[in-house]
Amino acid sequence: MTAAPAADTQAHATAGFTLVEMLVVLAIMALVAAIAAPGLVGHYRTKSLETVAGEITMRLRLSRTSAIATARPKQVLVDLGSRLIRFGERDNLVLPDDVKMTVVTGRETVVADRQTVLTFLPDGRASGMDITLQQKGRTARIGVNWLTGLPTWRALP
Repeated sequence: MTAAPAADTQAHATAGFTLVEMLVVLAIMALVAAIAAPGLVGHYRTKSLETVAGEITMRLRLSRTSAIATARPKQVLVDLGSRLIRFGERDNLVLPDDVKMTVVTGRETVVADRQTVLTFLPDGRASGMDITLQQKGRTARIGVNWLTGLPTWRALP
């Protein structure tokens, strides 16, 4: 057997981090977290425009799928006065206070002063509707094609 060289033993003994170095790194990480935390909490407390538009589009697609699967028309009520979209008896979406909504649709779909109904038919078609959402200078447009019934959304410049 051969003995290990002395230089290798000395280098191996000094490898690693000291307790002071670890504490300095932890203190820096805590400082960064303390600075970033308030911004992250505020960001997640309010829904972003993209989240709201995506959620509405997803629920509209589910309503269309339900109409096709059950072979019965499915209606979605958009109430501008109460800032509510009713996808079913128990499935409602209330818009956040900082989101403004405007709707463009056919006159025949208006059921009350500030309410309109989007109807999905069993063959996949729909009555058609455009919903524009605005929040803090950003705009998103949700469109429901009357021929295909497919809801899509995109951010506008």
